[in-house]
Amino acid sequence: MGIQVGKIISKLLLVSHVPLLLIYHLVERGALTISIKNFKSTKKIALATIGLITIAGLAVYYIGDLKKQSFLYSSDTDYKIVSGEVWFRETFNSVKGLAENADIIAEAEVISQKNNPNYERLDVYTVSELRLTKVYKGDVEIDDTVSVLETGGEFDEREVAKYFSGKPGFELNDDLGDPGIITVGIEGSIPMKEGNKYFVFLTKDDDDVYNIVGSVQGKIKINSENTLVSQVSPETIDQHGDLYFLQESYSGQNISELRNEVEQLIASSPN
Repeated sequence: MGIQVGKIISKLLLVSHVPLLLIYHLVERGALTISIKNFKSTKKIALATIGLITIAGLAVYYIGDLKKQSFLYSSDTDYKIVSGEVWFRETFNSVKGLAENADIIAEAEVISQKNNPNYERLDVYTVSELRLTKVYKGDVEIDDTVSVLETGGEFDEREVAKYFSGKPGFELNDDLGDPGIITVGIEGSIPMKEGNKYFVFLTKDDDDVYNIVGSVQGKIKINSENTLVSQVSPETIDQHGDLYFLQESYSGQNISELRNEVEQLIASSPN
């Protein structure tokens, strides 16, 4: 809501103040004729309107600055993050888009997970078991569990060296330094972590497993104080435009704002 109001006011700042100032300037110079009786009131209205728009503009700037200051980021990994690039089949730029495409919208805790590296193919995926603690949408109930598959996870480069060691054409690149464990993510977004709580938008896959809506878009961490926390760094968010709009808009905010928006969307949905 705050972001939408900010955009509206920003547009008003770009459009409304120019004609108001122009009218005032023309009246002062006498180029625009207004009766003496109404001149003072017109002048006051123009000044008052300009003043209100200016105050609104400063408020939008101040609120935006506060949001930047309140942004919370936690990498939630002890290892170096290696970011893989990917082409997304579909992405979204609003909570409404996530909600409309989700089979389940819920708050959930990761109670267990399995890391699945494949050292021959040099890839890894993670399957997390989520216990639902609050349900907004979906044919599920509180305390139900669902399995969520995400691309990425912990990957031990030493195992790659062992796997390929001695095979024709394989040579360990000394420039890479000592191999060790890394955390692989998509565009800077790593998989969920066991023990953490998340606000999630999920879509069901063919094998009774769920995926994140928008691949990396539909999840955000909830800390112990019910504050939303980004697991994507501010630098990464800046590089990817609207891809991480959820983190950019809600990180550092109390969960109540996102809850309210989702509840309103669900209530107004025809389904």
